[in-house]
Amino acid sequence: MSQWCELVIRVAQESHDAVADLCRRAGSPGVRIEESAVVAYLPVTGSTRDILRSLRDELERLPEWGLPPVQSVEERILQQTEWATAWQQYFPVQRIGKRVVIKPPWEHYQPQTGEVVVELEPGMAFGTGQHETTQMCIELLEELIQTGMAVVDVGTGSGVLAIVAAKLGARLVWAGDNDPLALLNAQKNVARNGVGQVVSLHLADGCEGAPRCDVLVANLTSEVIERLLPDFARCIHPQGWLVVTGIVRDRSHSLRRLLSRAPWTDLTERECGEWCAFAARRL
Repeated sequence: MSQWCELVIRVAQESHDAVADLCRRAGSPGVRIEESAVVAYLPVTGSTRDILRSLRDELERLPEWGLPPVQSVEERILQQTEWATAWQQYFPVQRIGKRVVIKPPWEHYQPQTGEVVVELEPGMAFGTGQHETTQMCIELLEELIQTGMAVVDVGTGSGVLAIVAAKLGARLVWAGDNDPLALLNAQKNVARNGVGQVVSLHLADGCEGAPRCDVLVANLTSEVIERLLPDFARCIHPQGWLVVTGIVRDRSHSLRRLLSRAPWTDLTERECGEWCAFAARRL
């Protein structure tokens, strides 16, 4: 019977996304984020010990990136059946906003009238709907997307926001990511949800190669968003909308200032936990 190594990495929320990304790159097929920890799973093989040693070395570099250090790393060996139970219990059917429902493949759900159901296989890429930043993006997309709009999703990860946009009525969704593994996972999720004729996936940094759009959504970090903001402005039609999150609330001041002046207007803000999201209209 297969064995799995469960890693519980206790770290401040500001470091959650970076730690989850390192675990994903180390080969974890599942990463979940809790309030004070990142939990990842790795199959036990002959090279597991070397992988864990390399991962610990990478985790020690968080302060070099301006992030809080890891407090502790706990390892536990699970049997295959124990791993499946431990993994699946953290992904129930989840309702976000007024209409969007996200469900894993193993859960049955009968949609109510008007609901938009997205089926996601929790896997190697970010975006299962559980993280506050994903939830805020979905709520804003639900408010802003109208039938027939063109949408750009920068840093698509699992593809969840692109799929939501398609199911909310977008006629075209361009979704990009600079991680080939994330795009493979997104491709599976797009196919699973039957939106392949609307959503196109691209290996790209930022919105390079993206079409002009009515809504651009980016769940990244404040530093990356600030760097890409001029490109975002060129990509969005006049009177179109920018939706951004991945922003730690205590570090949001600089981005808020940038979005409070031309070419942006009608700035709105959402907060959830330690995170915030902005929506602004392009002049």
